[in-house]
Amino acid sequence: MLDIRIPIAALFTVVGILLVGYGFVVPTTVDVPFSGTTYTFNLNRDWGAVILLFGIFMAALVKLDKKSSSPES
Repeated sequence: MLDIRIPIAALFTVVGILLVGYGFVVPTTVDVPFSGTTYTFNLNRDWGAVILLFGIFMAALVKLDKKSSSPES
């Protein structure tokens, strides 16, 4: 039976890679003023990295679950 974490991990990993790549190719930034200081963010690159890490985390959960549920010899 297919574990739902496998397609979720694949989806988030691919979308994260695409966003990070697009963030590096087209470096559009957003300036956020906060308490007299302006912070500059590249939203595509930053959120792409977050999404990519979530995809890797889901893939790691699948690997850990398969290791723990495999029969020991």
